[in-house]
Amino acid sequence: MTTQHVEMTNKQIIKGLAIASVVAVVLSVTVILPAEYNKDPTGVGALLGLTGMSNTVQAEEMTLEPQNDFTFAQSAGEWQTHTLTVEIPDYEGVEVKALTEQGNGFSFTWETDGGELYMDMHGEVVGATDEFTSYKKSNAISSDNGIFKAPFHGTHGWYWQNNTDSPITVTITVAGFYQSVKTLK
Repeated sequence: MTTQHVEMTNKQIIKGLAIASVVAVVLSVTVILPAEYNKDPTGVGALLGLTGMSNTVQAEEMTLEPQNDFTFAQSAGEWQTHTLTVEIPDYEGVEVKALTEQGNGFSFTWETDGGELYMDMHGEVVGATDEFTSYKKSNAISSDNGIFKAPFHGTHGWYWQNNTDSPITVTITVAGFYQSVKTLK
């Protein structure tokens, strides 16, 4: 295999530079100016949809002021973290509840080992028999997380119902200000 070197004359080099310069000017006027600077002297940028690409929204000057609606409340008790693993037998239900004072709260995260459950996150006033308040329900869920603030003193937590023909394991972590957390069957 042989390599052939082509020598260019000065005339060919000048011609190539001239063509490259013309292409650069044409691209600058038809593409770069409309896209980058929103200037379209030929109208080609508008046809290509390039005008307006450089429009930037100027942020309004902001003055930061103290927020009056921010509240800080000192929580009674100690910060706690608990992780529980609960096996829910097939076609049965289990509850996990945290005893929490009104205004206190906790963060939570839970997930199953793969199956989906019926879930009712709810709470009841201490001593209530059949009255409870539902916060969130789902017919088929395998994980959830969030932050909860107790609207009243009572037990707050989850009821999970396994509607499958095999056991499902739930692992839940609760962290925050509450008196206790326990599993109820």
